[in-house]
Amino acid sequence: MSPLLQLYLCLALVVWQCQAQVPADATGYAQQSLTMGINYGTLGDNLPSAEDAVAAIKAMKFGRVKVFNPKVDILTALANTGLEVVVTLPNEEIVEVGGSLAAGDWWVQQHIAPYYPATNFVVILVGNEIFTGEKFQSTWTSLVPAIQNVHAALESRGWSGSIKLSTAIALDVLATSFPPSTGTYRADIAIPVLQPLLSYLTTTNSYLFVNVYPFLTYTISTDISIDYAMFASTTNDVVDGGLMYNNLMDAQLDAVYAASTNLGFPNVRIAIGESGWPSAGDANQTGATIENAAAYNRRLVRKILSPTQVGTPARPGIFIPTYIFSLFNENLKPGAGSERNWGLLYPDLTPVYAIDLTGELLENQYSPSTILATPPDVAAGGAGLWCVSNGGADPVTLENGLSFACNANADFCAAIQPGQSCHLPSTVASHASWAFNSYWQIYKGAGGTCSFDGAAILTSTDPSFGACIFPQF
Repeated sequence: MSPLLQLYLCLALVVWQCQAQVPADATGYAQQSLTMGINYGTLGDNLPSAEDAVAAIKAMKFGRVKVFNPKVDILTALANTGLEVVVTLPNEEIVEVGGSLAAGDWWVQQHIAPYYPATNFVVILVGNEIFTGEKFQSTWTSLVPAIQNVHAALESRGWSGSIKLSTAIALDVLATSFPPSTGTYRADIAIPVLQPLLSYLTTTNSYLFVNVYPFLTYTISTDISIDYAMFASTTNDVVDGGLMYNNLMDAQLDAVYAASTNLGFPNVRIAIGESGWPSAGDANQTGATIENAAAYNRRLVRKILSPTQVGTPARPGIFIPTYIFSLFNENLKPGAGSERNWGLLYPDLTPVYAIDLTGELLENQYSPSTILATPPDVAAGGAGLWCVSNGGADPVTLENGLSFACNANADFCAAIQPGQSCHLPSTVASHASWAFNSYWQIYKGAGGTCSFDGAAILTSTDPSFGACIFPQF
């Protein structure tokens, strides 16, 4: 075990996991213990070993973990840990696995049989958000056949009772979601895909995994308050018939329940496959702060694990297994700056902020200093780092980023004007590097990131040349 992990184990907030059980029902649904799950993603080039990552998951008192690929090192590290494991069959493999029983059997033989039961698989997710956009549209008709083929492979081994199958969806599967009771699924997928999927899930007592991100809804909506998005509202912001909603997540989940009911499946169960809040983002992502991330995830844990507030207004008393996104800040995730800042831990295993995963600690019991963490790579002012243009960025993204930085403060781009010290070479990439770095050096202390929608990256190599001296504070 690494010294850093040993230090983390000594310093991190650890409280023994609550062992209370939700009362058993007659439905046979698993994952009923009152414990939180975590998404363990690996889109980073600076992440710790699987062994250290799994040790951190255990130390933080998670009871469940969801992984996005059946990687050998991760599945091996999860063996004999007692953690419930959800593993994903990647989107790119759905069509092949849906093509034959033999393909489903091969997948199980390759990715499940070598590890089970030492690695405690409880769910195989066939695909993740395949209905978002058009990239994986070719997999839609293969989804349920793939699930059935993997199910047959599990059944032939006597494992289908303990390892369930499902898929993970985003909220864009809904055609309508407000008010929640009017929720409906999109017409292009409702009958041909979701109807047989929900039939399978209800028949096998399996959860529909739904990825729920109030942060994303808040950032694109002008009529949703941050308090409503962050479980902080003191009023019922939405009244839907006789049901009252004081937080966005409940309303979004009940819209999915309503859509399933309208399709003929009123008893479908939901698991929250992903939810969280980013601790940093681009300058225009004002809600992405460490304080907000800490508050959201702490409240999420207390809500999900509360023995008295189980379920949603439309489905009270029904426990919802929930997986926080995510374990680490992952520096290779594309997109806005927030995409690389969803983690509870920095890659060196230090916590971004303190969080009690048992739900026992009240919000006012946290020390204020526990939400003022500073990323290790920008500690002490980010010494030795500059923000420059990403060689892999497309020209349009570079142009947009350059315009954003220059519009934020004309001084950021004064040195790249004709006749000035950094004008030559007169290329978008060169000018963007100067503007990006000028912007980031000023705003990094306030949570600004070196992102610009993926057009920028951090470097420890001084980009200065000739009389063009890049600032570094």
